[in-house]
Amino acid sequence: MTECCRRIHVPQVSMPQAVQIAYELGPACVHCFARAAGISTTCVLVFGQFGLCCVYIVFVSKNFKEIGDFYFKDYHERYYVLGVCVLQLPFFMIRKLKFLVPLNLVSNILLYAGFLCIMYYLFQGLPSLQDREMFKPPQDYMMFFGIAAFSLTAVGSMLVVEANMEHPESYLGFFGVLNLAVFFILCSNLFFGIMGYWRYGEQVEASITLNIPQSEVLSQFIKAAIACGIFLSYPLNGFVFITIVFSDYDDNAVEHKCRTTAEILVRLSFLLLTGIVAAVVPNLAALTELEGAFSLCNLNLLCPALIDIFVNYDTGYGRLRWKLIRDILLIIIGVVFGAVGCTVAIQQLVADLSAKPSGHDIS
Repeated sequence: MTECCRRIHVPQVSMPQAVQIAYELGPACVHCFARAAGISTTCVLVFGQFGLCCVYIVFVSKNFKEIGDFYFKDYHERYYVLGVCVLQLPFFMIRKLKFLVPLNLVSNILLYAGFLCIMYYLFQGLPSLQDREMFKPPQDYMMFFGIAAFSLTAVGSMLVVEANMEHPESYLGFFGVLNLAVFFILCSNLFFGIMGYWRYGEQVEASITLNIPQSEVLSQFIKAAIACGIFLSYPLNGFVFITIVFSDYDDNAVEHKCRTTAEILVRLSFLLLTGIVAAVVPNLAALTELEGAFSLCNLNLLCPALIDIFVNYDTGYGRLRWKLIRDILLIIIGVVFGAVGCTVAIQQLVADLSAKPSGHDIS
């Protein structure tokens, strides 16, 4: 994307714009697909953010249901989804990114407070590693890759944050904001993945917060803190969706009122639709896998590889065409991973919808 900016002499471009520019810089046979490719990338970004927000609502609802089931009646999970959507409404109506920053700060504090406290349960009663199966059957690998990819697919958020930074030049680079943030996320996921399986084995849930006891005050604080942290991060991811949808909207004085009305309606529709999907499809693991597989294969593999191929078409691909070989391998991995990962996740969701729920619990 930075190279696309340099080629056309502009300070910044969005990912759909970068894809369109790359197609225009590529061989003549792909020029006619430039606009369609840009629109397709926009659709992928929109769907990715929508899926991410659906996962967030399911996660928050499940954790609050754990607390609610202990203190109150065992209500259907859909009531918690409804409650989460209603409480989310005022936060999601915040239209300026600078006002979302404090929410995100509080979100991070709550998340890592919950992460620190959950270690109390992870390090208690650890069994011998010999009691744990070190290698799983190959058919389970795709589920793992989809769920692991989910934590690294926030391309939309990354691009919006960079576009609104006062010093965007500090975003990239070996010790840039992006690399440091991803490194921190990787370490966190590695730790909780290893410790969660070591502690709970095959009984580990889609979220580690669902494994800790319901009846203890500390565990209830952990569930509430992490759920509230995810709850407060929903508006930022929704903001990404709104930014993508209205990115080409010409916001002048005449259209300002129409834009405001349209944006409010889109925000309400987005929140309503994510709530409906969360209520109908409460399978947290399968939703996470679908979102991870779809977003990773398109935004993290296919789009960057295609941009790189077309941008370097005139300048060359280096010695022995190593850049072209690398990009083709990324495309192959992306297509295979995306197709298989999405298929497995959809099969799980269909099986989940076909099964009759027992009692009040739809999970």
